[in-house]
Amino acid sequence: MDSSPTSTSAQSSDNLIHHPSPGPAGIRPIWDGEKAAPPPSYLPTQEPGMNSWSAERAFGPAFANRITGLDAVRGCALVGMIAVHILPAYNTNTGRPNLFWEFFAGNASALFAVLAGVTVALLTGGNNPSKGRRMARSRVSLGVRAIIIFALGMSIDHFDVYALNILPYYGLMFLLAIPLTALRIRSLLFLSIVFAVAGPFAVFFTNSRLVYTTTYNPSFSDLWGMPIDTLITLVIGGSFPLVTWMTYLCAGMAIGRLNLRWLLTQTRLIVLGATVAITSTIVSNFLVFQAGGFDQIYNNTPGYSREDLLAVMDYGPYDHMPTDTLWWLTITGPHTDTPFELLTTAGLAVCAIGSLLVIARMLNNFLVPLIAAGSMTLTLYVVHLLIFAIFGETILDKPNGWFWGQIFFGILLASAWYLGHGKGPLESLVSRICRWLATIVVPNAPAPVTVKADDPDDDTLDADVIEHPAQPDAPKHYEAKHAAE
Repeated sequence: MDSSPTSTSAQSSDNLIHHPSPGPAGIRPIWDGEKAAPPPSYLPTQEPGMNSWSAERAFGPAFANRITGLDAVRGCALVGMIAVHILPAYNTNTGRPNLFWEFFAGNASALFAVLAGVTVALLTGGNNPSKGRRMARSRVSLGVRAIIIFALGMSIDHFDVYALNILPYYGLMFLLAIPLTALRIRSLLFLSIVFAVAGPFAVFFTNSRLVYTTTYNPSFSDLWGMPIDTLITLVIGGSFPLVTWMTYLCAGMAIGRLNLRWLLTQTRLIVLGATVAITSTIVSNFLVFQAGGFDQIYNNTPGYSREDLLAVMDYGPYDHMPTDTLWWLTITGPHTDTPFELLTTAGLAVCAIGSLLVIARMLNNFLVPLIAAGSMTLTLYVVHLLIFAIFGETILDKPNGWFWGQIFFGILLASAWYLGHGKGPLESLVSRICRWLATIVVPNAPAPVTVKADDPDDDTLDADVIEHPAQPDAPKHYEAKHAAE
């Protein structure tokens, strides 16, 4: 009678042990005859044609070697420079500036200078600036690049080039950008405004008080024969004086420190650039035509008729800007280098960069010829200047044919080279030289020293790892670690 209750409790105990515990059941493996495997998971498939948000769709590809929109902007700047150099500035029927001149005169070269600042920022880390040894190597590479471009431009100027050559100034701007690579975006923008305001006054007062010989395309022979005059030309009195054109470089460096792949950044550049350009133009027109600036300039500048004054506003000064009155600094005109002209052209350049970055997101394949030309602007620009040096008078006699011929064959050859080799020949050569010399000046960091681990049971130490006697009371692993240090 005593065994019956015992067996019953044992059976109930067995039932409790094998009963599943409360809660959701776990995934049961499927037996396939060999091993257990979890059941496959099924996710709902997306319907064809359904649009979904993604970071790549909103902000562009996350991993790309080049920002093709910037190459497209460089291509536009190159076309503008060639148009200003070759095509006539005015319409022979109306006597007014033609469309190409109004669109590109002063703006194309300013865009080139802003893009130079963007290039400096990208070479030093972009929106994530380099640090330490990497930044030091980038600065050395930047200095080598500046010297090469400066020497190339000064060498080309030994020929009779019927166009203003920006390369010597371009190289010096790269050189002056080296100490600015550590500045933040706000500091770069502030410095850009300082150059835009103070630079024109420096040019004005220098030209009003100092007599010097201006060489508009300075060469090495000019630098050797007239060193002081040539340096003043490069810094203050030339076609692209550094004291004013650093406005563009600092603005470009600030842009290059942004994340240019973001759509939000690109739209902000469009709005900001358009706002600066429109505001500067409105204020200048108000000061000149409403506040009496035009009459002040006309009355205080001997030898200038009203037509001469309008010609400066349309085509820029034939020589230096007159320094008879400070009201000259209120006008806007190609290469007048006034505060309003600098701000207007800088704003248009920023707007153009943002616009083509947005367009390239949608029409990147359509812009391949322009992108190809923009990826080798140094090569095409040098070829353009050499062609001008060889066929100068012929080009001026038949400007339209030479312009469209250079554009067509330049884009055609650039596209073929771009699809076959990528970066242009001069660009590749300059990059290799810069990397090679930068590696020599700033070598790679020494490899870390690996210390052989000691056997705690061994009373001896490896003589190759530790050469000096250890402290008598120090443990073996402590000695090995600090001997390496």
